[in-house]
Amino acid sequence: MTRFNTISTMLTPWRRHTPKCLHRGKGRDWIKCRCPIWVDGTVDETRMRQSLKTRDWSRAMKRMAELETPTKRIEIGEAIELYLRSKSGLEPGTLRNYRRTLHLFHEISLACGLKYIDQAGVETVDAFREKRSTLSPLSWSKELQILRGFFHFAVDRDWLLKNPAKLVAQPRNLKPAPKEPYTQEEIIRILAACDSFGRNSYERLRARAMVLLLRYTALRISDVALLERARIRNGRIHVRTQKRGEPVLLDVAPELAKALDSLPEPKGGNGRFFFWSGNGDKRAAIRGATRTLATVFERSGVLNAHPHRFRHTLATEMLECGGSEEDVAVVLGNSAAIVRKHYGLFSVKRQERIQNLLQTVFSGTNLAQTENPSATDSKISEFFGGRHGIRTHDPGVANAVLSQLS
Repeated sequence: MTRFNTISTMLTPWRRHTPKCLHRGKGRDWIKCRCPIWVDGTVDETRMRQSLKTRDWSRAMKRMAELETPTKRIEIGEAIELYLRSKSGLEPGTLRNYRRTLHLFHEISLACGLKYIDQAGVETVDAFREKRSTLSPLSWSKELQILRGFFHFAVDRDWLLKNPAKLVAQPRNLKPAPKEPYTQEEIIRILAACDSFGRNSYERLRARAMVLLLRYTALRISDVALLERARIRNGRIHVRTQKRGEPVLLDVAPELAKALDSLPEPKGGNGRFFFWSGNGDKRAAIRGATRTLATVFERSGVLNAHPHRFRHTLATEMLECGGSEEDVAVVLGNSAAIVRKHYGLFSVKRQERIQNLLQTVFSGTNLAQTENPSATDSKISEFFGGRHGIRTHDPGVANAVLSQLS
């Protein structure tokens, strides 16, 4: 049950005389002027000193009465639990991040002597940031977004007046870490490590099938760990991703089909899944698949190996072969904007293809290759002088002019 407390108040109104007020020297007790009216006092042992945003005394009394009206206060811990309950529809991994960040914020608030949500301010957020000083700017920006969402939730319910996390600036010029694709040699080393993994043939076949699924479908590890056998039919894989719920339909490569066909059912399983028995928690199944691949990657000796790099590998290969960002988005179950942001930057072959395209475009516009420079000069002079009244000695502009005259 939510715990509320009633606020006790003791407020005093006064005029804050401006520098031009003729009664400035008479002090705050003089009220027979038109200076702004402020209020001073305590609200449940918390000092309050703020403007009532009016010069009219009767209006100020009404606003002060509103401040003195007993209100409900909610504790920080209760506010956090209510906010997390409102986010119950999030994915378990995302919800864990929310819970970890907000529970740590609660601990820091208690250490600062704060109990109620309306006592939290910018100083509390700053104390949280200092506690999390080892985070990278990108990770801190994610946690700050969580705090902003929590305080926005509280402001909407009148638990506090303003969002203190909004007054803390977000880190600027954030650049995501480069996601380099696997090379062909690294993929071979990872597959070779599967053949020496585990204590029996089932563990080796299971690891190899997982790696090939990542390689040829670019599914996330959560989708691989919970893949149902019924999802593969007529030589195609039909899945709806765990994270975004996007439908994915892909042809199954022959090597992948062979690995899945030779994979025995999990011990104690009901034949529904490839890698999970169907018993227990889904999160436990995902953690088990993650541990398996972590051991394989370590044995392979490939630096910075991670299941998610297979997504970047397939995306990069598709872009290098001339695929559009929309095509890659369909395969990955993402949007084209996400592909452009995360997967379209690092591609040597793609950059080479773009450079070759530019060279082809400009191959016939070099002034040094023209057979009659004097005729060219006269055309340029005629173009700029006769038609636009300007001249140029810039070779780049001249090339552009020649392309229009040709």
